[in-house]
Amino acid sequence: MKRKIFYIFLFLFSCFNYSIAGAINMEFKTIKLNNGATVKYLYRDNIPIVYLSVLIPASPLDEEKPSQAYLTAHLLTHGTKNLSAREIEDKIDFFALSIEKKVHYDYTLLTLSTTKRYLSEGLELFFEILKTPTFPEEEFKKEVSILEKSLKQMEEDPSYIAHKNFFKKLFGEHPYGRPIEGEPEKLKDLTRQDIVKFYEKFYKPNRMIFSFVGDIDEKELKDKIEKYILPWQGEIYDRQIVPPVFQKRDKPLELKINRKDLTQSTIVLGFEGISRKDPDFFATSLMNYVLGGGGLTSRLAKKVREEKGLAYSIYSTFTPYLLNGAFYIEVKTKAENTDNVVKMVTEELKNMVNKGLTEEELKEAKAFLVGSFPLRIDTMKKINEFLPLMDFYQLGDDYIKRYPEYIEKVSIEDIKRVSERIINYKSFILSVVGPTN
Repeated sequence: MKRKIFYIFLFLFSCFNYSIAGAINMEFKTIKLNNGATVKYLYRDNIPIVYLSVLIPASPLDEEKPSQAYLTAHLLTHGTKNLSAREIEDKIDFFALSIEKKVHYDYTLLTLSTTKRYLSEGLELFFEILKTPTFPEEEFKKEVSILEKSLKQMEEDPSYIAHKNFFKKLFGEHPYGRPIEGEPEKLKDLTRQDIVKFYEKFYKPNRMIFSFVGDIDEKELKDKIEKYILPWQGEIYDRQIVPPVFQKRDKPLELKINRKDLTQSTIVLGFEGISRKDPDFFATSLMNYVLGGGGLTSRLAKKVREEKGLAYSIYSTFTPYLLNGAFYIEVKTKAENTDNVVKMVTEELKNMVNKGLTEEELKEAKAFLVGSFPLRIDTMKKINEFLPLMDFYQLGDDYIKRYPEYIEKVSIEDIKRVSERIINYKSFILSVVGPTN
């Protein structure tokens, strides 16, 4: 029955309006500017909207103090050379604009969405915010206070605590080992000048990647580039990125946080993963799908949740960053089932290493990953935010076209080799939050 549902799902994919062929044939352009910036461009005139994103190679990897990257990005809209925070807010409302700020472990991404009618006004404001922020002291203090309260509130969430402890133990003092937003106890050490310093050091155009998608033709694009991007000069300091040093373990490392107010346990079990540039990325994606990333069709969900009824939710995932990330499983279960669930998870990990995948599992995983790929770029906004990542991670401009090929090339033997390389079922890190004896 489940397999029947799976194939119905694939059929629906084939009928989806945004077809695989449409994604493969996406004709975007890449423009290298003489000030070092890169512009990705895709014309779409089906609706009168334009999206602009800029990827800035600045993140927690570059911080001297935690929270620098996060607060720098979020304070951009809180005052510029010519506009106050209130005036910026009023313009965003009046012109029906949206300016989003996302800080990733590897980069910062700002995205503007605007109607064609207010394109000029939207771009004017966007580049005002990007190029001339002032980081007013009162706005800095306000945002620090808001962030501190938010982080303390997050500390009450069992899942957040379990993940935080896991990543801290896996990565140690490396930036990947702490939340992107920082830690509440360290905010007192941060000053407005730390934000100014971070901005002046890393918000330079020569390594920024811009992406324009929507109702803007090439002539208009050229005019906007010449007005807003080309005159902007400045070179980013070389990023002094230090890879994480993973501590060797000869047995599982257990971290248990006793929460007697809870009736269930949140479990995070994992180990070292791979980077986004790792040649085993596609094999790892397929292995993860079969193990626990494929929802109810995955091995972990079938065994622990469906057959035994021992989990409210269970999944596996991996974090392929610029540097090696993590591979982990999260489970939510009744407290009394914790030990049994951990045993079952490690057994499934062992089976993956020792037995690998069946041909049928690999076939279904490939069908799903290839079939679902267009959903990652099925809107102009998604395309706009995806294009800069192709440059940042050096995937190549033909990545979208070749993605099905990369997936189809993975063999049973590749999965076996990768599982033996990555899965550490003998000396994993186990983080549990819940009532303990």
